[in-house]
Amino acid sequence: MKRHYNKQVQFGTLLAIIACIIWSGNFIVSRYSIQLAGPISLAFFRWSIATITMLPFAINNFKKEKQLFKANFSYFFWMALVGVALYNTMIYQAGHSTTAINMALFGSIIHPIVATLLAAWIVQEKLNWKSITGIVLGIVGILVLLSKGDLNTLLHFKITTGDLWMIGAGLCFGSYNVFVRKKPIGISNNSFLLVLFAIGTILLCPFAIYEMNYIQPVHFNKQLLFIVLYLGIGNSTIAYLLWNKAIHTLGSAKTALFGTLIPFLSSIEALFILNEQFNIFQIISGGIIICGIVINTWPSKIKHGA
Repeated sequence: MKRHYNKQVQFGTLLAIIACIIWSGNFIVSRYSIQLAGPISLAFFRWSIATITMLPFAINNFKKEKQLFKANFSYFFWMALVGVALYNTMIYQAGHSTTAINMALFGSIIHPIVATLLAAWIVQEKLNWKSITGIVLGIVGILVLLSKGDLNTLLHFKITTGDLWMIGAGLCFGSYNVFVRKKPIGISNNSFLLVLFAIGTILLCPFAIYEMNYIQPVHFNKQLLFIVLYLGIGNSTIAYLLWNKAIHTLGSAKTALFGTLIPFLSSIEALFILNEQFNIFQIISGGIIICGIVINTWPSKIKHGA
């Protein structure tokens, strides 16, 4: 049983890490694309592509499970609103007034805390010393990255409007992580995501049209096309499938902690793509965060007869 458990943890860990690698580019893209499209328009294009991409893989299951979706419509509506429409739109809005690294920092601090506390309350996941230690180390690692080892940086740090948007995004995704565990029995993973993507797209559509016409026009070019394809296929379809599977394998709180890797990964990408600065504290931060994840996911001793 212990060997089987270890394989499950390893599999879930691999899925979560790959999803984080894909998602870490989301903050880079949101900074890069601020002149090409407004935040709502970008989110709308992303989820439109994600819906189209998921459709051929999920349509048969959706037809079989259609009655279950109808019976649980309110659940899917709220999940799509929080985990699809609001979450990513807030990220793209944040990209207009803060750095890619700050976006990853704030989203990753809030997200695992919210997911861990809600998981303990709503789905009765155990809140033990390993999960608490993992969160604390994850936050310490993120603060080291933010401060670059200088306490004065933290003491004089000023939260921007973009940082507040990222805090809101972290609250949304932390909640999504927990309520994925409440997915109605009988719903397959691919049809689950198809419905969330489609509802999220529909919710965004009228606001995107307004934004395109009255706030920020969209500059259609090859760059925007590649960005939207990356967001719709990689960041949405592939990453969400991997992440949801990791949640069902590891649990909401353990999976959410992997999100603390995203600032480290984003800072590395920002170095090469946006020419943002790199320093030794990024390596120290990554080491601390990884220690927290290892402690949190390390298998507990399984009593004989269990």
